[in-house]
Amino acid sequence: MSEAYRDVPESGLGRVKRLVSDVANDHIRLFLLGPALLSLFLIFIYPVTFLVWTSMQRTLAFGVAAEFAPTANYEAMLSDPTFWNAAEKTLTYSFGSFAVTMLAGLVIALALNRVARKRLRDTYTTLILLSWAVPLSIVGVTWRWMFNGQLGVVNKLLLDLGILSSGYSWLANPLSAMVVVVAADAWSRIPFATIIILAGLQSIPQEMYDAAKVDGATTFQTFRHVTLPYLRPSFFVAGLITWMFAFRAFAIPFSTTGGGPAGATEVLSIYIHRFGIELFDFGFASAVSMFLVGVTLIVAGIYVNVILEQISEIEE
Repeated sequence: MSEAYRDVPESGLGRVKRLVSDVANDHIRLFLLGPALLSLFLIFIYPVTFLVWTSMQRTLAFGVAAEFAPTANYEAMLSDPTFWNAAEKTLTYSFGSFAVTMLAGLVIALALNRVARKRLRDTYTTLILLSWAVPLSIVGVTWRWMFNGQLGVVNKLLLDLGILSSGYSWLANPLSAMVVVVAADAWSRIPFATIIILAGLQSIPQEMYDAAKVDGATTFQTFRHVTLPYLRPSFFVAGLITWMFAFRAFAIPFSTTGGGPAGATEVLSIYIHRFGIELFDFGFASAVSMFLVGVTLIVAGIYVNVILEQISEIEE
């Protein structure tokens, strides 16, 4: 500021403007981060804190807290055989859906990436996304009808082809019921994995393929040494999100089998629903929910570290 301007006395309005400007500059971070921090508190911190508190309460009928017992619900959970059955079914369900989703997503993405015409590729991609737009509860009801033992379209097709001689009750057998719910879950998640992997494929520099071609690499060698290394971050991101949603899945197994037969498809979310919604034992249901959240956070943390290592290897 020149000496001439420094000698000019500041008016009252000027001092107010300067004061407001100084306050805004000093607290700009708070102004910008405030709404985000408030949203984080309302959406995540408060619900989780309330969940932890509830999990340490013995509850009476209709969810009324009766006694503070920090470990009672967790001890009851760990000593309940049906909890371990639900945990086992959850792992089978989530990793089964993960495997089918990622394998099918990779195959479809590779096929779409080979389509030269962009308009045709976009059309195929849009058609694939249709299954992703269907609500999960509708997916479950549809697959339950498809595999109905008496009127299901799958039984009718197999009977017409001569593969079956009589109707088969797919959802009454523990193994086939699990296969059906896993297939239904994977069917609804394949489009998401396909889009993520396809984006990863299209980000690979064409020069890498040209260099591999000059070196005389076969198609398999090119896929192994060029495509896969660049694809790993996209593959891991799609895999993590797919597994997390499948691990906490409720709508598809509940609307398809309701957890049956005899608990063969009762995943942890259905187990929580049984105690929290049907029996009003909110304390016990909250303890199981804490287990579900804890496992998800641990796996997500490990997965993110792996992804970051993969990205660092590619950048090096």
